[in-house]
Amino acid sequence: MEALLEKEGEVENWNDDRLDELSRRMDESAKEIREEMRDGFKEMREGFDRLGREMKEGFAQVDRKMEEGFLQTSQRIDGTNSRIDRLLQTLLIGAVGALVTLGATLLGAAAL
Repeated sequence: MEALLEKEGEVENWNDDRLDELSRRMDESAKEIREEMRDGFKEMREGFDRLGREMKEGFAQVDRKMEEGFLQTSQRIDGTNSRIDRLLQTLLIGAVGALVTLGATLLGAAAL
């Protein structure tokens, strides 16, 4: 029985030492995991920041291109409006000229 107790004491010491080692390893592993997570979060934050900057730049480029396109469209519409105005002026002058000619012709015919 004494031999069994002696052996049990050794096993307890052995287990205590092993548990201490396991605890130390787990602490080290937890520390490594925390560091890796911190590094991972830092990389994610940097990536999101970079993505945010790229998106802002991209939207700014789209805005500039849209403004340029709207300006060009506005200029084309203004040019078309000018041509329509000139066409209407020409038609009006032609109509007035035709009416004057018609009136003169009718007055000349009435005078005969």
